[in-house]
Amino acid sequence: RAATAQRGWAALAPADRARLLRRFAATVDDHIEELAALEVREAGHPIGNARWESGNVRDLLEYAAGGVERLSGAQIPVAGGLNITFHEPLGVVAVIAPWNFPMPIAGWGTAPALAAGNAVLLKPAETTPLTALRLAELALAGLPEGLFQVLPGAGPVAGTALVEHPGVAKVVFTGSTAVGKEIMAKCAAGVKRVTLELGGKSPNIVFADADIERAAAAAPGSFLDNTGQDCCARSRILVQRGVYDRFMELLEPAVRSFAVGDPADPATAMGPLISAAQRERVRSYVPEDAPAAIRGEAPGGKGFWYPATVLEATSPGDRTAVEEIFGPVAVVLPFEDEADAVRLANATDYGLSGSIWTRDVGRAVRVSRAVAAGNLSVNSHSSVRYATPFGGYKQSGLGRELGPDALTAFTETKNVFISTENSTEEQ
Repeated sequence: RAATAQRGWAALAPADRARLLRRFAATVDDHIEELAALEVREAGHPIGNARWESGNVRDLLEYAAGGVERLSGAQIPVAGGLNITFHEPLGVVAVIAPWNFPMPIAGWGTAPALAAGNAVLLKPAETTPLTALRLAELALAGLPEGLFQVLPGAGPVAGTALVEHPGVAKVVFTGSTAVGKEIMAKCAAGVKRVTLELGGKSPNIVFADADIERAAAAAPGSFLDNTGQDCCARSRILVQRGVYDRFMELLEPAVRSFAVGDPADPATAMGPLISAAQRERVRSYVPEDAPAAIRGEAPGGKGFWYPATVLEATSPGDRTAVEEIFGPVAVVLPFEDEADAVRLANATDYGLSGSIWTRDVGRAVRVSRAVAAGNLSVNSHSSVRYATPFGGYKQSGLGRELGPDALTAFTETKNVFISTENSTEEQ
């Protein structure tokens, strides 16, 4: 059904595809509150975050629609004729989305893939299928039937079926590095295109010349947003030794004041973890008797609650300092100078994101170039904008999503040479 729908979709005039995608975006906009409420109930996200997430799907569709009529090829100067290129759709794309940001990350793959002329089969995570199913219903207000379908199911069943199906031309996966490697290996058998957005252990580097008050006030949100269930979380806080004690003094009240509670309350900044299994995973990194520099409060009763926790590492090689915990836990390490900060920042298999706090513009540029990560922010913790590219170095992934080139990642480039010679054509 997807392949049949895709052929008709690709044959539409670009302006018509763009118009129908904008109709889908407008329908999502009409249902922002409904989708947000569903996200609160299904994933426990604070309502403010959930509204942003549903709005982000709308914005992604609008942005992708704007690229449909700008998906242009090139005219390349050559001898003996005219050389032109075309960006042609791949066909059917499988998008395998995670549970931590079910709507936005589903949109990262779906919106540009549709805009480039493909059909999409979306497999949501087992724990968060409901917003995806509702988006597929809303899509019918603008898109042809069969073009965007949602296939819920267990990863080893539904996910594997999509990855191995010969009719799927590309797989977009966001999730753990371990599963990403398995998917990459399976895609190799069919030489399928693949984009992988995997794990992270991102550094938050605070230099002594930074605005320490501002850096400490911003730090909790960098690893507590979405209850730490974020591959961009700045869960390694690296602080220059000369300001380490002062930073820790300021960090404690900032962490304790981070509002934890009912996700339906607009004042809530952090809700519960997604599941009992995830809570046990987080607990495995922080035993009950583990010495914590800072430990916040968490509600009792129903919900998979875990308190905000800050640990002081005894060594850069500590398990908590190198492995992705995916919960509201950060580890703090001191560093001596710029070279030491870069060494510690790069002492991980991951390279997704990170932050640099300094007033020195030259240092900001030097350290940004030296840290092996795909998305860095200076005096900020912002990692994701739909208008800029996103992706990781090393074992944090393969390829880039979002940004002005997002559509081309879902196309093949075809080169055509047209001879203008009167007689023999150049071979």
